[in-house]
Amino acid sequence: MNIAQRDLFMLDLERQFRELFTISRAGGDNQVERMRAQGFIHAGELLQLCTRQELSSLMEKVHKEVFGCSIAERAPKQQVLRQRALQLGDYEYFDEPALYRQ
Repeated sequence: MNIAQRDLFMLDLERQFRELFTISRAGGDNQVERMRAQGFIHAGELLQLCTRQELSSLMEKVHKEVFGCSIAERAPKQQVLRQRALQLGDYEYFDEPALYRQ
């Protein structure tokens, strides 16, 4: 493994995570960025440029920077939003495909 290639891979993946989470925080459609990151991650794993643990740590780090909380801390908030929408009859919340509401 070439260290320079690995570093370049990790820097670009961090940029992709930041872009993906920033779009998500703004309520935008990040499907293209998500698919791109998934393909990029798969390639990195095949080329042995990273491990699953390194990827998880990097994703968690960037998520905290963008959202101010961990991925696990944010998940319950999303459930609360869904429940509130159901209680209030705010079905516009569900107009967006579930894939994007994650």
